Amino acid sequence: MKKIIIGILIAVIAIAGIKAALSFQQKQTDQTAQSNNARVIRIGYQASSSLTVLEKTQKILENELAKDNVKVEYRLFLAGPPMNEALASGQIDIANMGPLPAISAKGNGINVKAIGRSYSDDYYYSLLIRPDSDISSLADLKGKKIGVQLGSGAYVFFLFLLDQNHLSLDDFNVVNMTTSDQKSALQNNNVDAVVTWQPFVADIELDNAGKTLINSKGVIKTAGVYLMRTEFGEKNPDLVKKFLKAHEDTAAYLKDHPDESLKAMAEDSKIPELPLQKSLQTIDWDINFTQDDLNTFTKIKDLMKNQGNIKKDFDINDFIDKSFIN
Repeated sequence: MKKIIIGILIAVIAIAGIKAALSFQQKQTDQTAQSNNARVIRIGYQASSSLTVLEKTQKILENELAKDNVKVEYRLFLAGPPMNEALASGQIDIANMGPLPAISAKGNGINVKAIGRSYSDDYYYSLLIRPDSDISSLADLKGKKIGVQLGSGAYVFFLFLLDQNHLSLDDFNVVNMTTSDQKSALQNNNVDAVVTWQPFVADIELDNAGKTLINSKGVIKTAGVYLMRTEFGEKNPDLVKKFLKAHEDTAAYLKDHPDESLKAMAEDSKIPELPLQKSLQTIDWDINFTQDDLNTFTKIKDLMKNQGNIKKDFDINDFIDKSFIN
């Protein structure tokens, strides 16, 4: 029963907003057309989208596109599902998000393509317990309260972890919890564990609010996705190519100017420098998807399909569009 309830909640998170946005998309507007004609590119991101934050603060894409009289707009979101709604309704053109919401968008009828990898990391997710906890294994958490943001990549990591250990959601008291609430929940003993991603993992650890029991190494190697409205790419292929080139230029800037980059990212994202620095140590910024990435995406898609969280099956290879990478 718990699995059914959580599955329904995931479906609500991943699909409900998409349905509303898709109905709006049917009446799509002269406003979207005008935006395209005016040559504007609108980027969706989260505070944890470190490279996009740096790109924004250093105006790397903005300065490049200004040469062509193109405006760049960055729009901050709290999670992937709201970005899907914005993509579906034509409010943004490209979004930096995790694999689960990206696959959810495609599987629920939004006309999108994955055009590049925004990051890759073996250690991106962790299950953390309180620092004074004597829990030593996942099995020790049976019946305990675990906070995780449903519909996130961290939730997928948790599901894969359960499968790897021959456990199920019914073995735990799983509650939906945003990243902004997880640290205080551990500190106030409101949960026994949380499942989250970087740089929030590092922030919890460095603040001594929790310690990692299990990380994602050997469970799932995540790969972030630059998700693009297909229509925007068809009309503006030159802008998409320059957007992806800006990713590579920003990664190079981060490598050459680590101190300035950390300061800029911390100030803009409101995430302290030390957690950011720690979280960036294992991230690969290569923009090219690997076969391992595609295999992981297929596993996530199949998991979502089995849970009834996507309406339409699709081939991951048809979801990927490598034509914009120089």
